Amino acid sequence: MKRVGITFCLAVVFVVGSAEHIVGSAEHIVGGAEHVVGSEEHVVSSAELIVGSAGRMGAIICSAERAREVQSVRFLADDLVVFEQIMTLLEPLREKPMQMRILTAAQAMLGMPYVAGTLEHTKEALTVSLAGTDCILLVEACVCMALTAAQEDRSFNAFCENLLQLRYRNGKIDGYSSRIHYTSEWILQAEALGLAKEISYYPGGIPLVQEISYMSTHAHQYTALASDPDMTKRIAHIERQLEQQMKQKGSCYVPKEHIDSALEWIQPGDMICFVTTIKGLDISHVAFAWGSGSDGLTVTTGQPVTAFLHASSTEKKVIIDKKTIKEYATGIQSCKGIRVVRFLGG
Repeated sequence: MKRVGITFCLAVVFVVGSAEHIVGSAEHIVGGAEHVVGSEEHVVSSAELIVGSAGRMGAIICSAERAREVQSVRFLADDLVVFEQIMTLLEPLREKPMQMRILTAAQAMLGMPYVAGTLEHTKEALTVSLAGTDCILLVEACVCMALTAAQEDRSFNAFCENLLQLRYRNGKIDGYSSRIHYTSEWILQAEALGLAKEISYYPGGIPLVQEISYMSTHAHQYTALASDPDMTKRIAHIERQLEQQMKQKGSCYVPKEHIDSALEWIQPGDMICFVTTIKGLDISHVAFAWGSGSDGLTVTTGQPVTAFLHASSTEKKVIIDKKTIKEYATGIQSCKGIRVVRFLGG
């Protein structure tokens, strides 16, 4: 997962709890990229700004190769505060199972505001959004923080690298179409990286065949596509490729009327994907399976895992839902069932 870059050390000072970041002075040129510091939003171009604490490594990494791949990292001061807080919680869990680290991070995100559209900007850049999140960004962030916590380099830079590998096709940013927009492709990428394994084919699962076309057929709903026919064509090509990949893989799902049988093998920390019947779309929502204990890990003997934690667009924050997985799926007319993904690693 880690790539070797050229490391340059720089003294970094942060005013924690405010929007102002002081890095030596108000404005810096690092590796040929201008950093304007002191604004609400920070875009760090051609270099990655790292926060180090609790003995973790911190530095600015800049090389020609990484500059081409990362291009820039967009984040808010509050995102760095959340990252530091959660990484501190994960520090003593470095050698614990991946599921424990994921759920510890997810529990720390409880109450975080639900914010849609945080990745949509004029210029495509790696965006870190921890202080406000949606359903897939929550899963993605918790997985990447859990992964980073087990690495030697546990800096913000390492987290950004892991995020880049999961969110962008082959870990490279090359405009809007290089970002993974469909959860099904996100799952395929996580599997290719050895981070996850879909287990929807377990007892109760049946073959899943879906048309993938929603973005290209609803281009007017996407700012990046509405006035760019060429980009829409590129997305349509990617959609056709994804359809083919799903057929070759033999994707499965558990129909909502058979969810009871699936609950017997679902484990805390599994990713629950709610499959939709909306034409052209694959998955409408994702969540983490949550155990019966306060830590989300405990499972009562003889009882299935029925609860889930997610970023709720209805409640406008990250919650442990009052409904069970089955109740939630059954209550959505367009939901045809679930897919289940298990994250791997020590």
